[in-house]
Amino acid sequence: MHKRRPHFDIVENIQPYELKALGIIAEASTAVYVAWVNLHFHSRWLEEFKMANTPSEYPIGHLAIGYPRLAGQMEILPETAIYRRFGALNSRNLLYYQAELASLEKELILQENLDSSVPEKQRYALDWYWLSQSVEQGDRKQLDLVMKMRALLKEYSKLLPWKQAKVYDLQGPDQWDLRDLQRFLQTPEMGPLALIGDDAMIWGSVTNPNSHSNDLVALRPRKKGDPFSGWLAVKSATALIRCGGVRWKRPSRVHGEVGYQDSTIFRITRWITTILASLIPLASVVALYFVHSLPSRLGIIGGFNLLISICLSAFTTANRAEVFAVSSAFTAVQVVFISTGNK
Repeated sequence: MHKRRPHFDIVENIQPYELKALGIIAEASTAVYVAWVNLHFHSRWLEEFKMANTPSEYPIGHLAIGYPRLAGQMEILPETAIYRRFGALNSRNLLYYQAELASLEKELILQENLDSSVPEKQRYALDWYWLSQSVEQGDRKQLDLVMKMRALLKEYSKLLPWKQAKVYDLQGPDQWDLRDLQRFLQTPEMGPLALIGDDAMIWGSVTNPNSHSNDLVALRPRKKGDPFSGWLAVKSATALIRCGGVRWKRPSRVHGEVGYQDSTIFRITRWITTILASLIPLASVVALYFVHSLPSRLGIIGGFNLLISICLSAFTTANRAEVFAVSSAFTAVQVVFISTGNK
């Protein structure tokens, strides 16, 4: 049988330069494949990295529109947890308890006097045991009044010193947070009608921001700093947003939006306050050193006292007594400096 000869002659007829070209092509193909594999895995890794490190555009989008989504917003921004105090209703509730207890007290006193006039029932007022056993004798009027009074008094006492007092101690919301909540209620994410019940206008609206209820309270109000820090925090944030400063900031991982922290502004104002606290006394001493006229020195003392009082009111949370104390001490230091310089 004739066997077919392998086609080695094809390889044998290939010229050396052709073999070199085939080798170059094979190396180039291998390099292209390796580069494609590396690029594929790198792009995949980069996409996974971005997904892991990029905050969600709308972290509460999975919640239903209405109360669930509003509650989610209040969770990620606790400063917007704003509710009505219902002070009138709470007071009305206490007044009803008070009226009911007053009527019950009057009825109990009358029943006690009636029972005390009967010899068999006089011991009700002398020993609790006999009053508690009065049911067995078919007489339970006074005991029922006592038990009813005890239950009402327990509820009344629970509301009066604790819950009601705490409700009235809650602070009102910051206007910035209230405006933020108004804007959120009218965002496309909350739908055309965020709330449709009687509570829809409790927080006001963007078109009429001052139409909100007058008894709003915040469970976690914004931290109150000194007047200058509060003013600067609002003005600087507004200016940065208008000037496009949000372009260079990444969205928050918490709420998915770009914002500025109050703590950054407060840190800047602390530095300003520290510098002023160091420069004002030094400037006063320098001015008093170069001025030798006594009337001029008295004017300098008065001017610096006014300046330090204004700074204390604007840059700190000092109360009136502390402002008076610091001003008096500062005046005393300046007077001692003048007296020492005149010797």
